[in-house]
Amino acid sequence: MRDEEQPVTVANAGVSATVAPRTRLSVALLAVYVVLVAWAFYDGSTDWPHVGSWSYLVMIFLCPGIVYQSFSLAYARHTGRPVTRWALNRLWTIPLGLVLAGLLMSWVDRLSLGGFERAYAPFVAQVGTSLPDPCRAAGRYFQAPSVAAYNLRAGRDRPVAKLHHDDARFVLAFRGGSADIDGSTFYYDSGVSAWFKFHNDNGDARAAYDKATAGLAECLLQAPN
Repeated sequence: MRDEEQPVTVANAGVSATVAPRTRLSVALLAVYVVLVAWAFYDGSTDWPHVGSWSYLVMIFLCPGIVYQSFSLAYARHTGRPVTRWALNRLWTIPLGLVLAGLLMSWVDRLSLGGFERAYAPFVAQVGTSLPDPCRAAGRYFQAPSVAAYNLRAGRDRPVAKLHHDDARFVLAFRGGSADIDGSTFYYDSGVSAWFKFHNDNGDARAAYDKATAGLAECLLQAPN
């Protein structure tokens, strides 16, 4: 009986010896992936508003790895042996990871623009109260404490705004970032009291912006040196 039990014990020991180093590797990889994705998330969500970013590549490439390594650890913990058929498991962990990356990138976009909106709320309010001649007080708008603090944090020393206006309404536009050289535009339309954002290659959104600013006087606003 003892002779029959011995191979099972040896086999179990062999499995444990295989699982342990793979588990440590999965834990290490998962920790690295999570830290890098968290950095990309924080960097994007606190950055100047944008449509797409190079930091999103971190999420696109590493979120599938986070899903796979999480599954690998859960599988090893539950079964006591490492994952087999890794290629087959990649078929579902990669799409699921890309879905996770897409959700994170969408969240980053909302947080980035939301942070800008809150910081620039005094700016928008002052432009509204300066109608019908809001261009004469350009430097004063950027001196609001929340605006100055946000620009410093976002690394924007002297951002430029394009202001379109008449006696009753205005459209305040800024140039945003993107993953390519075309950039993006985000703007506030006082007629509907809302912010909008679009990639500069988006023809329909550009047409909507042009329609909103048609017939309005125009000037550039920039913080003083």
